Amino acid sequence: MAWTLLVTLCFLPGTHDASAAGHHPRHATHHASTKKKAHAAAPALGLAVLSGSIDAHSLLMPDQPYPLKEWDGSLATLREAALSRTPLWLAAMVDNTTLYAACRDGLVQTLPAATTVDKTHPPAASPCGIQAGEESIVLAWDRNRLGDTAPSWGDFWDIARHPGKRALRLDPRGTLEIALMADGVAPGDIYAVLASPAGVDRAFRKLDQLRPYLVWWRTPLEATRIMSSGAALMLSTPHDRLLATDKQASFAVQWRQSLRQKISWAIPRNVPAEQTDAVLKMLRDQTPLHDDTQDAPQDGQDLRSLAISDGFWAINYYALQKRFQTWLTSAP
Repeated sequence: MAWTLLVTLCFLPGTHDASAAGHHPRHATHHASTKKKAHAAAPALGLAVLSGSIDAHSLLMPDQPYPLKEWDGSLATLREAALSRTPLWLAAMVDNTTLYAACRDGLVQTLPAATTVDKTHPPAASPCGIQAGEESIVLAWDRNRLGDTAPSWGDFWDIARHPGKRALRLDPRGTLEIALMADGVAPGDIYAVLASPAGVDRAFRKLDQLRPYLVWWRTPLEATRIMSSGAALMLSTPHDRLLATDKQASFAVQWRQSLRQKISWAIPRNVPAEQTDAVLKMLRDQTPLHDDTQDAPQDGQDLRSLAISDGFWAINYYALQKRFQTWLTSAP
């Protein structure tokens, strides 16, 4: 099973040799203008990075030559880009569980092994990826309605004390882990519990309790819209999306029991060999990374964060996704 980067199109002004010998000046001007417009529409390929990461300044980028554009990180968007006639980006940041599916389906390239090993960085989790850091899924709450005291995932489920809508990702990845933490399972025990049928049943029973109060987000941008509109009192959200909310929004985040998702660089299948070689060299030599923990507490407190298990989801995603879809469409 696999968990879960938009297109980096940067339009650059074109240049054109305006010489028009032998042509009527008016015709030459029109011709040059047309050529300029055509040239200006040519996309400059670049890197697709996690939604919200540019505003959040969570990218640790060296002096790399490619333009950046954020994308939604979904397998559907990656599939569409990889199967397009021409490439839309040279490489994209993608969570490792989505990378597993994209690699299996041939949407991204299998990369040649590195000739040298950089011991300061862990090896990639997939033959199709280069490690690119981590992102955090955190609990966010509306301080205007709930106050400044940080809630827990247990509070997230306490509708009686804190009435209002809740928002979660429309995906079993991360959502089932959150349900179990709300039910009292320690982060270190989550995957042992979730590996059993009884543990899966327990997670869905917990979700049953919130069903009438849930709204869902599919992409990080949708999580931002929920916060900006005040459509939910509390929600799970990628931390990077907090800075993209409307200025009037008053959401804060709770780092305790946050979820940490490993991410990688992947190169779509339709990137030509010569461009693959260039971007691959840059990714390996300069190692652009994502790190969104600059706002996390630095006082040594135990945050009890949960590292999302790529291995667990690689094995179990499709069965749990089917169960999740059945739960969504079943009568309450």
